[in-house]
Amino acid sequence: MNKLFSFVASLLALTAIVVCGCEKTPEKDDPATDSRSALERYWAEDYTGELGIQQGELQVKGETVPRMFLGGKPLYVTGMNCYNLFVQCHESNSMKTENMEKTVEVLKAEQVPIVRLSGSPYAASQLHFYFDQKQKYLENLEYLATLCDEAHILLIPSIFWNTASVPEYYKEDPAAWGLTTSKTYSHMLGYTSDIVNTLKDHKCVAMWEFGNEFSLAADIQMAGYAAIPASAVSTAYKGFADLIKTLDPHGRVIASGNSIMRNSQYHQMTQASWTTDSYAEYVEMCGILNPDPMTGMSEHIYEDARVFSDKGTVNRSEQIAYAKQAAAELGKVYYVGEFTGPRTAEGDSLMVRKHFISYYAQRVQISLMWNFARNAEIEWSFRADTPYGRMAFNMMREYNERFKTVTE
Repeated sequence: MNKLFSFVASLLALTAIVVCGCEKTPEKDDPATDSRSALERYWAEDYTGELGIQQGELQVKGETVPRMFLGGKPLYVTGMNCYNLFVQCHESNSMKTENMEKTVEVLKAEQVPIVRLSGSPYAASQLHFYFDQKQKYLENLEYLATLCDEAHILLIPSIFWNTASVPEYYKEDPAAWGLTTSKTYSHMLGYTSDIVNTLKDHKCVAMWEFGNEFSLAADIQMAGYAAIPASAVSTAYKGFADLIKTLDPHGRVIASGNSIMRNSQYHQMTQASWTTDSYAEYVEMCGILNPDPMTGMSEHIYEDARVFSDKGTVNRSEQIAYAKQAAAELGKVYYVGEFTGPRTAEGDSLMVRKHFISYYAQRVQISLMWNFARNAEIEWSFRADTPYGRMAFNMMREYNERFKTVTE
């Protein structure tokens, strides 16, 4: 009996070693030795790490710099804006989801790995969809996340796309974003809580964005523009980020959704003038308009040249290099939330390719083209089944293949 017991025990121990060797190899446990890309590792069925994009550190040319990680590996990817992916449910589909489902099908078929989308109604007159049909509204949003979990599509919800709509709805001044006692600010807290609590445990959620280009509204000294000081924008951003840190247990990156800073952003704030900023002043404004605890710094890049008072006019690659440097100085990760697509380039394939070349050469971790809409109903959008769409998706796939081998 003792010999039999010893034999069985040895056999079980050997089996356990073999099973463990199959299910838990050093390659799968250690991102550094895992040959898969960040996306492949993250979407694997055996992945058990943190959800979404995390901020970490990477050694680059002897310096420790902040970088975005997915599945424990540095992420390099290009994808699409799809503004109405969610909002089409209430804007054009009577709270139904058929159009959303069809859009996800196209995104999957075109192998789009990451999408930025609007997370709220555009106009003040549309906010009633959220208030009057909240349960259905949030169910539709969660259904979208479920579809994207299954399709392996990462999402960047830009939660307050049109920042003017909220104070308009509450009949408050736009600067109410910066007043913590205002109805606008209170709405920001409540709506953000609903969106984050609905989405936070979905694998597809990559990061959180406040909204779309709110920074461009700051300190505009022109007739017809509402007076919104940069401090009000910064207050709203900080409150948003503080709240999400308490709601999201996975610690995803939190970002503003800003466009590129105006050439005179600092002087508009300090002197109400259009005097061109220096690089140091640009960095200071990036800090004010991407305040801690925000960890992500976005820019939207089209065809306007960037100018610094001390460096002159810089080309796109130089502009990106300075932006990445500014983000690193502030301890933040950098990405391009929008860039020129085939429609905004008016069909100029060379212009579109130059953007891709710049983002690849400068190792921009996330870059998102403007804008895919299934029926091209959004301004400057393209369909998939047109020359514009074929150009966009073909280039995206080409550069994603190149990005798979990038380690910085």
